[in-house]
Amino acid sequence: MSTPPGPFASPENAALRPIKMVSVAVGMGALMLSAVRILVDPSAPLPSAWAVGIVLATLVGSATLIRYVGYAVPALPHGLPRENAETTSLRYFTSTTTLRTALAEAPVLVAFACSFVFTPHTWLTLLIALPGGLALFWVHGWPSARTAAAVEEGLEADGAESWLSEALGFR
Repeated sequence: MSTPPGPFASPENAALRPIKMVSVAVGMGALMLSAVRILVDPSAPLPSAWAVGIVLATLVGSATLIRYVGYAVPALPHGLPRENAETTSLRYFTSTTTLRTALAEAPVLVAFACSFVFTPHTWLTLLIALPGGLALFWVHGWPSARTAAAVEEGLEADGAESWLSEALGFR
Protein backbone atom coordinates (compact mmCIF):
# COMPACT_ATOMS: atom_id res chain seq x y z
CA MET A 1 0.00 0.00 0.00
CA SER A 2 1.51 3.32 -1.00
CA THR A 3 1.17 6.55 0.93
CA PRO A 4 -0.69 9.43 -0.69
CA PRO A 5 1.46 12.29 -1.91
CA GLY A 6 2.04 15.21 0.43
CA PRO A 7 0.75 18.71 -0.21
CA PHE A 8 3.98 19.72 -1.96
CA ALA A 9 4.52 16.51 -3.92
CA SER A 10 3.18 17.76 -7.24
CA PRO A 11 5.59 19.49 -9.64
CA GLU A 12 3.33 22.55 -9.69
CA ASN A 13 3.80 23.08 -5.95
CA ALA A 14 7.52 22.35 -6.03
CA ALA A 15 8.20 25.88 -7.30
CA LEU A 16 6.03 27.41 -4.58
CA ARG A 17 7.58 25.57 -1.61
CA PRO A 18 10.87 27.55 -1.36
CA ILE A 19 9.01 30.84 -1.76
CA LYS A 20 6.68 29.94 1.11
CA MET A 21 9.61 28.83 3.26
CA VAL A 22 11.39 32.17 2.78
CA SER A 23 8.18 34.07 3.53
CA VAL A 24 7.64 32.14 6.75
CA ALA A 25 11.27 32.60 7.81
CA VAL A 26 11.16 36.35 7.25
CA GLY A 27 7.71 36.70 8.81
CA MET A 28 8.60 34.73 11.93
CA GLY A 29 11.25 37.30 12.79
CA ALA A 30 8.56 39.79 13.80
CA LEU A 31 6.88 37.35 16.13
CA MET A 32 10.15 36.23 17.70
CA LEU A 33 11.32 39.81 18.30
CA SER A 34 7.99 40.63 19.90
CA ALA A 35 8.14 37.64 22.22
CA VAL A 36 11.71 38.45 23.26
CA ARG A 37 10.81 42.10 23.91
CA ILE A 38 7.90 41.13 26.15
CA LEU A 39 10.03 38.64 28.07
CA VAL A 40 12.87 41.13 28.58
CA ASP A 41 10.64 43.75 30.20
CA PRO A 42 7.06 42.69 30.85
CA SER A 43 6.02 46.09 32.23
CA ALA A 44 3.47 47.80 30.02
CA PRO A 45 3.02 51.53 30.60
CA LEU A 46 1.22 53.45 27.88
CA PRO A 47 3.56 54.38 25.01
CA SER A 48 4.41 57.97 24.16
CA ALA A 49 2.48 59.77 21.42
CA TRP A 50 5.67 59.96 19.34
CA ALA A 51 6.16 56.19 19.46
CA VAL A 52 2.54 55.54 18.49
CA GLY A 53 2.70 58.11 15.69
CA ILE A 54 5.92 56.68 14.25
CA VAL A 55 4.55 53.13 14.34
CA LEU A 56 1.29 54.16 12.66
CA ALA A 57 3.19 56.17 10.02
CA THR A 58 5.38 53.13 9.37
CA LEU A 59 2.30 50.94 8.91
CA VAL A 60 0.84 53.37 6.39
CA GLY A 61 4.22 53.76 4.67
CA SER A 62 4.72 50.00 4.44
CA ALA A 63 1.25 49.47 2.99
CA THR A 64 1.90 52.20 0.43
CA LEU A 65 5.31 50.86 -0.53
CA ILE A 66 3.95 47.33 -0.84
CA ARG A 67 1.22 48.52 -3.19
CA TYR A 68 3.40 50.69 -5.42
CA VAL A 69 6.84 49.04 -5.20
CA GLY A 70 6.14 45.49 -4.02
CA TYR A 71 4.38 44.43 -7.20
CA ALA A 72 6.46 46.45 -9.67
CA VAL A 73 8.11 44.21 -12.25
CA PRO A 74 9.27 44.86 -15.81
CA ALA A 75 7.18 43.50 -18.64
CA LEU A 76 8.48 40.37 -20.33
CA PRO A 77 9.68 40.78 -23.92
CA HIS A 78 7.63 39.32 -26.76
CA GLY A 79 8.82 36.05 -28.26
CA LEU A 80 10.38 34.71 -25.04
CA PRO A 81 10.21 30.88 -25.03
CA ARG A 82 7.86 29.42 -22.41
CA GLU A 83 10.66 27.86 -20.35
CA ASN A 84 12.54 31.16 -20.15
CA ALA A 85 9.35 33.08 -19.41
CA GLU A 86 8.51 30.70 -16.54
CA THR A 87 12.02 30.94 -15.07
CA THR A 88 12.09 34.72 -15.32
CA SER A 89 8.57 35.02 -13.91
CA LEU A 90 9.41 32.78 -10.95
CA ARG A 91 12.53 34.84 -10.24
CA TYR A 92 10.54 38.09 -10.22
CA PHE A 93 7.77 36.55 -8.13
CA THR A 94 10.26 35.26 -5.56
CA SER A 95 12.09 38.57 -5.26
CA THR A 96 8.91 40.67 -5.04
CA THR A 97 7.39 38.26 -2.50
CA THR A 98 10.49 38.60 -0.33
CA LEU A 99 10.35 42.38 -0.68
CA ARG A 100 6.66 42.51 0.25
CA THR A 101 7.27 40.23 3.24
CA ALA A 102 10.11 42.43 4.47
CA LEU A 103 8.00 45.57 4.03
CA ALA A 104 5.17 43.93 5.97
CA GLU A 105 7.59 43.16 8.80
CA ALA A 106 9.08 46.68 8.91
CA PRO A 107 6.41 48.20 11.21
CA VAL A 108 7.15 45.54 13.82
CA LEU A 109 10.88 46.27 13.64
CA VAL A 110 10.19 50.00 14.01
CA ALA A 111 7.84 49.33 16.95
CA PHE A 112 10.55 47.17 18.54
CA ALA A 113 13.03 50.03 18.26
CA CYS A 114 10.46 52.55 19.53
CA SER A 115 9.81 50.35 22.57
CA PHE A 116 13.38 51.07 23.71
CA VAL A 117 14.03 54.55 22.31
CA PHE A 118 11.02 56.48 23.59
CA THR A 119 10.09 56.79 27.23
CA PRO A 120 8.25 55.20 28.81
CA HIS A 121 9.85 51.99 27.58
CA THR A 122 6.96 49.70 26.73
CA TRP A 123 6.18 46.84 24.42
CA LEU A 124 2.66 48.09 23.78
CA THR A 125 3.86 49.68 20.54
CA LEU A 126 4.26 46.11 19.31
CA LEU A 127 0.56 45.54 19.93
CA ILE A 128 -0.11 48.35 17.47
CA ALA A 129 2.31 47.07 14.84
CA LEU A 130 1.75 43.30 15.06
CA PRO A 131 -1.86 43.11 13.83
CA GLY A 132 -1.17 45.52 10.98
CA GLY A 133 2.09 43.81 10.06
CA LEU A 134 0.48 40.38 10.14
CA ALA A 135 -2.41 41.60 8.00
CA LEU A 136 0.04 43.06 5.46
CA PHE A 137 1.97 39.78 5.51
CA TRP A 138 -1.13 37.65 5.03
CA VAL A 139 -2.56 39.79 2.23
CA HIS A 140 0.64 40.73 0.38
CA GLY A 141 3.58 38.67 1.67
CA TRP A 142 2.18 35.15 1.59
CA PRO A 143 2.42 33.62 -1.92
CA SER A 144 -1.11 33.16 -3.20
CA ALA A 145 -3.07 33.12 -6.42
CA ARG A 146 -3.92 36.80 -5.82
CA THR A 147 -0.30 37.91 -5.38
CA ALA A 148 0.74 35.81 -8.37
CA ALA A 149 -1.98 37.43 -10.49
CA ALA A 150 -0.80 40.90 -9.44
CA VAL A 151 2.81 40.15 -10.41
CA GLU A 152 1.62 38.42 -13.58
CA GLU A 153 -0.25 41.58 -14.56
CA GLY A 154 3.02 43.53 -14.57
CA LEU A 155 4.93 40.80 -16.36
CA GLU A 156 2.29 40.59 -19.09
CA ALA A 157 1.82 44.36 -19.46
CA ASP A 158 3.20 44.34 -23.02
CA GLY A 159 1.19 41.28 -24.06
CA ALA A 160 3.78 38.51 -23.55
CA GLU A 161 2.76 35.34 -21.66
CA SER A 162 4.49 34.84 -18.29
CA TRP A 163 3.09 31.39 -17.36
CA LEU A 164 3.56 32.36 -13.70
CA SER A 165 0.27 31.04 -12.33
CA GLU A 166 0.77 27.77 -14.19
CA ALA A 167 4.35 27.40 -12.89
CA LEU A 168 3.14 27.98 -9.33
CA GLY A 169 0.20 25.56 -9.70
CA PHE A 170 -2.53 28.16 -9.35
CA ARG A 171 -4.03 27.39 -12.79
